[in-house]
Amino acid sequence: MKSVISVCFVKSHPDAVLPKRNHNDTYDYTSNGDTGYDLTCIMDTIILAGESAVVPIGLKLGYVSNGYWCRIESRSGKAFKNGLVAFNGIIDNQYRGDLSVLIFNHSKVDYTFKMGERAAQLVFYPIVPISASFIDKPLESKRGEKGFGSSDEIDVSDGPPNVILPM
Repeated sequence: MKSVISVCFVKSHPDAVLPKRNHNDTYDYTSNGDTGYDLTCIMDTIILAGESAVVPIGLKLGYVSNGYWCRIESRSGKAFKNGLVAFNGIIDNQYRGDLSVLIFNHSKVDYTFKMGERAAQLVFYPIVPISASFIDKPLESKRGEKGFGSSDEIDVSDGPPNVILPM
């Protein structure tokens, strides 16, 4: 059985609504359903093309069960269809402030969030404790110090199979 974490919100605006998962009508937490909890806009908010704006949600985080944190994430449909992407900063377990959403409009068209429209989603994650320490040098690995774009490189030192290299 999946564990249920407690999350409490404080209304900072009378039109605020509790975040809700879609495709899970019964709120049976042992069944499948969407991962994110939709955050609903409390007032019309225009985001100009190529700009960003804060979309008010009207909620403060009141409590999250110990051992969990959350992040505001984009709604995939808004990103694919409208070029709207939420800033996905980490929200620490002890944060108790407002949950306004910073959204970037990467399109060439202004977008207006209407009151009651789902703007972004809240996703919860377990905190993973680590045991950090220093060592004298990095341990050997296949990747080594290869950085950005290194997984796009193809090793052709022996010539890839069935490919004729130019002379």
